[in-house]
Amino acid sequence: MTFKQKFNITPRYLTENTSRRPSLPVNTVRFIVAHDTGNPGSSAAANVSYYERSCNDMEASAHLFVDDTDIIECIPFLTGPAEKAWHVIYNTPIDNELFGVDANDCAGGIELCYGGNIDLNTAYKRYVWVTAFSCWRYGLNPVSDITGHCILDPKRKVDPKNAFNLLSKTFEDFIADVIAEYTECLAPHENEIIKGKGLDKGVAVTILNTWLKPSWYAANETGNKNQADYIHWLADKIREGSGLESDN
Repeated sequence: MTFKQKFNITPRYLTENTSRRPSLPVNTVRFIVAHDTGNPGSSAAANVSYYERSCNDMEASAHLFVDDTDIIECIPFLTGPAEKAWHVIYNTPIDNELFGVDANDCAGGIELCYGGNIDLNTAYKRYVWVTAFSCWRYGLNPVSDITGHCILDPKRKVDPKNAFNLLSKTFEDFIADVIAEYTECLAPHENEIIKGKGLDKGVAVTILNTWLKPSWYAANETGNKNQADYIHWLADKIREGSGLESDN
């Protein structure tokens, strides 16, 4: 099944074999890390241009930058064979605890631009879509295989909450939006899955049975109560949004 291509992804690769782009292959993409730039008013193009100008000055990098007009890929991830980007410090243990690997070695890094003249609502729609597309491209579960920089490095980082707070969205809201986008873009028709004010019941049942229930059982089997409680909360939100009865 194909994935609906709502937006273009523009490859604008950094110079190869530099500090920011070491040109090292990613053998297996295991998860996605959501970031924001922390630099209000700087566009996707401006961020990529800065990365290129400073490509040998520092190692920090990311795969994609998203604003209200562009999705620019500066290190291959979706428009070419995936390469490593340095978007999470290696000495945080949380990525290994959650996914069994280091983010820099096995995760895509997607940056949301915000502030200034950027229309954040429009940028967010592109950001949600490209995150959902990344999950589809690499066979990831949007329920369990997306995390935030703030989750992996909580003592130092708050992104992507800088941008999400401006939209009055939580990280959990973002995951729910990605799940809905993923499902819509896989639909074999052009109709919107959002009808009236709520999520279509058939789509909600698909989300619950295909992703949430298996993820909830897996979290319980491994004793991850926080993850199980979060998935239960998310399932209730989806039932509420679609008019389905709660299982409580």
